[in-house]
Amino acid sequence: MKKRAVIYVRVSRAYKEGDERVTIAAQLADCEKYCEEHGYSIVARYIDKDKYRVKGTLRNPSGANKDRPGYIAMLNAAQDEEFDIIVAWKEDRLYRGMYAALPLAEVLDERRNDLRVELVKETFDRQMLGIKAAIAKLELDNIRDRMIMGRKVRIERGEPAGGPVKYGYLKDENKRLILHEAEASIIRKIFDWYIQGENNMEIRRRLNSMGIAPRINKIWSKATIYNILTFEGYATGKYTTVLEGETFTTACPPIISKNVWQKALEVRDANKKYRGRNVKEDYLCRGMVICQCGWTWNVRTSHGPHQHGKSGYYGCARKDQQPEYVHKDCPGTIGAKKLDNFVWNFVVTICKNPEIVQNAIDAKIALLQQEQGNIEHEAEQIQRELDHLVDERQWVITTARKGRISDDDMESQLAAIDLQAMGLRKKHDDKLSAIVVQQQAEGLKEWANQYLANLATGLRVLETDIMELNDNERDNLYEVLGANRFEEKYNGDRLAALRWAILEEKRRTVRMLISKVLLVKDADGSKRIIPQLAFEIPPELASLVYGHQSLAYVEQARELVEK
Repeated sequence: MKKRAVIYVRVSRAYKEGDERVTIAAQLADCEKYCEEHGYSIVARYIDKDKYRVKGTLRNPSGANKDRPGYIAMLNAAQDEEFDIIVAWKEDRLYRGMYAALPLAEVLDERRNDLRVELVKETFDRQMLGIKAAIAKLELDNIRDRMIMGRKVRIERGEPAGGPVKYGYLKDENKRLILHEAEASIIRKIFDWYIQGENNMEIRRRLNSMGIAPRINKIWSKATIYNILTFEGYATGKYTTVLEGETFTTACPPIISKNVWQKALEVRDANKKYRGRNVKEDYLCRGMVICQCGWTWNVRTSHGPHQHGKSGYYGCARKDQQPEYVHKDCPGTIGAKKLDNFVWNFVVTICKNPEIVQNAIDAKIALLQQEQGNIEHEAEQIQRELDHLVDERQWVITTARKGRISDDDMESQLAAIDLQAMGLRKKHDDKLSAIVVQQQAEGLKEWANQYLANLATGLRVLETDIMELNDNERDNLYEVLGANRFEEKYNGDRLAALRWAILEEKRRTVRMLISKVLLVKDADGSKRIIPQLAFEIPPELASLVYGHQSLAYVEQARELVEK
């Protein structure tokens, strides 16, 4: 069996070293020839030649950098054991210096004798790489220690730690913190509004409507406002930094009075007590409801005279966090009882009527059978096209080496060929997958039938009205469900704890069968609840369920969401 090899090539800004050209084309040609001579099968080519962005900064693919996209992708594939040999032109193509050598050394250590590096123009010394990597680790630790010591010294001199300072402050020429008057006035407004009873969302809306931009983003966020309202240094004049578990304090000018800070704390404590009223409220589909616009829905408990006490509802989180960007087809809200009952009844129906899933699988099989006649023929045709692209690629490289086309033309043509090959490989994999899916289908039908039958037995217990049970039956159910876990939550109320335990078990059952619940609005304005199946099925049968459901409501939901 041929050894699987990958080729790694790199250029930064320089194209020459001494008298030898090291263009991408030259490296590829030499490495491919090397693989051919040694009988290696080339499974991938990793190329670093373009600038890439790191934290907003463009960087050249220097061998001193360990975050090169191609280099990282190659090391990740090596960890997944996708190949056996790394072939490079010279050692400096892989790394320049110990810092960039360290990730490769770690992967080689993990794979031990299963992975090796071979060079076209040099001999690779694995022992020397280990020494270099060890020195690199020591050097990195020393750099880190020096950085921390430097930051500590700056803090002790009265300077803030490195990085951007908090909103409301600037650094003067001596790197001391001074007030940013315009931002300080905004901070005072935020605290005043908060003390007057406005929540973070209303404060955010006011700031954005006034056209006041934060320091970094275009619009204000709840998180930014929260960070301002919880920074005590605005009142105390103490700018704290934690390094290695040690807290350092730098002086900064106060922006608000201690009295204002105290009032803000009182408002925050009162808000926490208010939210505590709903601690005993929970909902079956919490965290599972997805809006047509793609946002997850929150669920809340309302209190009011028109709601006869407590009433829960689900609502799109985007309406709270980005109301100015709410989708025109967003359903808005829906009653929690209505949605939870619908989803639970759906789960019960599926479990009690496994033929629904059986029919879905049968429909998938029928569809595959209709296509089966041409699948093998199409797969063979695609493979011939891939073989032709391999020949075409080699022709382009050979033509460039003979000087008949420029390096730029060659790289452009190779990129086009690689893109075409990528699309063909995906089509080829799809065809082969269709054949495998058909072979797995009957096994899934047998498994799903037994799986749902077992669940249906447990559902009968969860649907029982506990008030119709006698004391012994209720005690047995209490013990089986472990309801004693919730006694403290309900101050020893065993009946309330049992109801909560039943809800928890229902939630677990729903999550075993449902991956998410889509909520969409139809053209007539009506709201539609669409549960999506997600069985915890054996891996070898996964292709028939995950992403390949043929139930009509799922297909309709996807069409609506994609629009």
